[in-house]
Amino acid sequence: MPSYSGVWTLTAAFQAVGQDNWPYSPTNGPIGLFGGGSDASLGINTISRIVIATAANATDFGDLTVGRFDIGSCSSSVRGVWAGGYDSSATTRQNVIDYVTIASAGNATDFGDLTVARYGASGLSNYVRGVFSGGNTSSGNSNIIDYITIASTGNAIDFGDLAAVTTNTASCSSETRGVVGLSDTSFRTNVINYITIASTGNATDFGDLLAAQAGTMASCSSSTRGLFAGGNTTAGTINVIQYVTIASVGNATDFGDLIQITRYLAACSSDTRGVFAGGDIGSSTKTNVIQYVTIASTGDAVDFGDLITATQGLAGCSSAASAVQPTPTSSEIALIGGGENVNNITTSTVQYINIATTGNAYLFGDLTVAKYDLAACGSSTRSLFAGGQSGTVNVIGYITIASFGNATDFGDLTTARNSLAGLSNSTRGVFGGGSSGSLSLSENIIDYVTIASTGNATDFGDLNGEIFGAMAGCASTTRGIFGGGYNGGYTNVIQYITIDTTGNSTDFGDLTAGRAYLAGCSSSTRGVFMGGRNASIPLTYNIIDYITIASAGNATDFGDLPSLVFSNTATSSSTRGLSMGGYIGTQSNVINYITIASTGDSIDFGDLATAVSGAAATSNAHGGL
Repeated sequence: MPSYSGVWTLTAAFQAVGQDNWPYSPTNGPIGLFGGGSDASLGINTISRIVIATAANATDFGDLTVGRFDIGSCSSSVRGVWAGGYDSSATTRQNVIDYVTIASAGNATDFGDLTVARYGASGLSNYVRGVFSGGNTSSGNSNIIDYITIASTGNAIDFGDLAAVTTNTASCSSETRGVVGLSDTSFRTNVINYITIASTGNATDFGDLLAAQAGTMASCSSSTRGLFAGGNTTAGTINVIQYVTIASVGNATDFGDLIQITRYLAACSSDTRGVFAGGDIGSSTKTNVIQYVTIASTGDAVDFGDLITATQGLAGCSSAASAVQPTPTSSEIALIGGGENVNNITTSTVQYINIATTGNAYLFGDLTVAKYDLAACGSSTRSLFAGGQSGTVNVIGYITIASFGNATDFGDLTTARNSLAGLSNSTRGVFGGGSSGSLSLSENIIDYVTIASTGNATDFGDLNGEIFGAMAGCASTTRGIFGGGYNGGYTNVIQYITIDTTGNSTDFGDLTAGRAYLAGCSSSTRGVFMGGRNASIPLTYNIIDYITIASAGNATDFGDLPSLVFSNTATSSSTRGLSMGGYIGTQSNVINYITIASTGDSIDFGDLATAVSGAAATSNAHGGL
């Protein structure tokens, strides 16, 4: 689907839908924020925003509660937090902690206070706890470590002590371990300390930096590797990037170089990309440069874009760092992958949701290829994502549900296509229909894979005598269902297959309304279809209808979604169905749920980490298992 911006007349909208040219306005990617610092004057309150996956200039997000510089920051996947600093006159040390909700632009809100007012403390976090280390107090440099619980508000609590008094530290973390590069403005040290975030206690020696630093570095991390960049040594300001492996102890290793020598810079990261912003490049000259590296490799930084203003002494955080994503431990996990974002960028992001509770999604990893209008299916251990638009692709990738991480290549579909539908039981995944381009080029192909092994898909049979794109799929343990789609018109056809055999699909009955780009999910007995769009009024539906999978027949009204939506995606546990994201005039981050065995309108569940349309979802507990 193409993407456009602007205002549409009803006539133009009808024509676009009829020609299958309705625009998708894709969603935000993982967000990085840079707050505070000093520009031409001291102590600014500006918060700038970037999308970490997309090189571009920063945009305005909002303001801190107090303008200040030499501050610390940390985050969860939901909240960004800034603490301490020097005020705008460089005379008063701050104990202020303030926070924002990363997904929505706006000004910061008071959180509480540090245990001691100070500047030069650095922050690190996992998804529960934020930790601030070191800093300069009214009594001089300190070894203070204090912590907060990010999801709540309140004053910081004593955690323990660093190995030495220090200021202008640099901190990064995995989900379990925090790593702090010690440094100072008055003496140089190469010491690295570490802590276990979930406990309290004094820091332990980790190893050494490449050279003794006089502070002013920036640090960020993936789940395994921590980076330290820039700062001062006896040779002056440096451009060195160095790294450590967080789970082990040992000395830092050379990674590459920043674009220019820089101190007092800031950093944030996703699990794959580290981003460095601002700083002092010598003779008190401030820079607006944003630059990035790929954390898993080594090499020099590359230009990303520019901050709103040249700034030093700022601090960064993000919703995307792997440390701030909680480990999937539920027996009912939904994964949603791919889609488009509001910057018209096709994304590879995979998010996960604990179906048994309500709450927001978290970042899980990345697909092998960024794509939208793809399909998904899975077993209790593996999730598969197939086809889609990134150009039109035949790629199948898989994810092991029990652990965070990126998808791995599985094999190829029999034919490259997008707008296909996926379904599965515990052993076999099936992909039906789709298009080799626009919906007018739809296919009647059904192919299948054995989920536990890897390899290319095999021909299963054909759809019921016609070509279909943009269908929805769901399944019981024995029977697979394809509903709706486009076959020269927006259809209400429901058809079924027996998953463990091969052959053509058979007519099942009809949906309550013909539509494509709908979402499907199921328990072991009931299939449910949600949302969708049609070329005639209404263009978009909030319909939920259902079938009894074991018996052919027409769908029955179930209830309504809260909004008219299409290109949403759905998956389920054996009892609960989720509708996620989609297009509601813009990309949506809304998650709604239903209890499949009953009828009624959907209920708010929470929010996606990234608003998305054209994504695909599956779970380890759906009705086919």
